Amino acid sequence: MGGTSGGKRSMTLGEDLDETTAAIMDAVYRALSRNGYPETTMSEIAAEFEKSKSLLYYHYESKEEILNDFFAHLCEHLEATLVEDAPDDPYEQLLALIDRLLPAEMDNEALRFRRAFFEIRSQAPHNQSYHEQIKRSDEIVLEALTETIRRGVEEGRFVDVDPEREAELLFSTSYGIMERGVALEDRSLIERNRATLYDRIERWLLEAE
Repeated sequence: MGGTSGGKRSMTLGEDLDETTAAIMDAVYRALSRNGYPETTMSEIAAEFEKSKSLLYYHYESKEEILNDFFAHLCEHLEATLVEDAPDDPYEQLLALIDRLLPAEMDNEALRFRRAFFEIRSQAPHNQSYHEQIKRSDEIVLEALTETIRRGVEEGRFVDVDPEREAELLFSTSYGIMERGVALEDRSLIERNRATLYDRIERWLLEAE
């Protein structure tokens, strides 16, 4: 499992998820989506776990411990998938990254999970473990955005901008759009603002031909 404390770990970060670990991570996802962060307990996670409940409690003793490993899993998955099948064109790659931050389609479960994730993010100032995991996930996204914009500038696809500053702005804007849409349960708000953001990206970054 992930790099949390305790000796009951059959897996280290960087390895593929085994069947039990995958089932536990899926149970955490479903529990958070169904209940939100405050109401998600070990009992709620166990209720979503399709294997033996004793197996879950063998691996984890607390909600914080299991969420730490869940975040670590999300970071690994995010880092791996952001570079999978990346388009050759920096502009297309940038749009693909924004699509990851602002999906065009989300079912109710996906929307509820994002609400739970924002609830968890609000705990970061009070929980060092959460803070470190959330900081890492942000760094992964920002690095991908920055490198994509930098490549676009170097290849003459984008105008000459500061990649780090543009990446920060795009990430913060995307985060704000999703947070508002999730809080208000308004998918149309996300869709409208995503379309506007794409238009701004084209105006800000593309070299005039």
